[in-house]
Amino acid sequence: MTRAELENKIKKFVPDGTEAYVVDLLIKYKVQLKLNKPRSSKYGDYRSPMRSDNYHRITVNKDLNPYAFLTTFLHEVAHLVAFEKFRNNIDPHGKEWKQEFKVLLHPIVMHHQLPSDIQGALKNYMHDPSASSCSDKNLMKVLALYDKDQKVFLEQISEGSYFKLETGRVFIKGKKLRSWYQCFEQPNNKEYRVSGISKVEVIEKEI
Repeated sequence: MTRAELENKIKKFVPDGTEAYVVDLLIKYKVQLKLNKPRSSKYGDYRSPMRSDNYHRITVNKDLNPYAFLTTFLHEVAHLVAFEKFRNNIDPHGKEWKQEFKVLLHPIVMHHQLPSDIQGALKNYMHDPSASSCSDKNLMKVLALYDKDQKVFLEQISEGSYFKLETGRVFIKGKKLRSWYQCFEQPNNKEYRVSGISKVEVIEKEI
């Protein structure tokens, strides 16, 4: 695949004007990028090269809006760069990863035309990136404004409500436990903890 073909493919998933930057990273670090079906537990992941080849592997959920896709992709590239520099001698989301993520985000935040709310949220996030963008409630909520489905956050619905995750699993919302909620999967009533900023679909049922 030529560079032009790769940029044309990538531009369907990232904000306008950022496809060249993404392709630069794919080529520079020999990345195999796989677009995954939606996963409620994570937006992306990184795998270091196997013994049989020298390719880094990154997956990103293909249903993400362009800004969430780009943020997730750069999050995983930061893991890649940190691995190349330090191997497995660091914490996965320690100061080394945070520094690499800041470096990767900087040109996007400073030199690309992003919506002002996205730009502001990313600037704030850069000060102290967390293990997941999902852990930053402000960034998560701003990114969600650009989702096509416009589902609600779990924290926005009332206790006792039935809801469905993107995986299709159905739960009843229980009590709040810090930033998580005690939820009960149906019909087995098995208890799980679900993040308050998980996107959910409310289901109308009598309890």
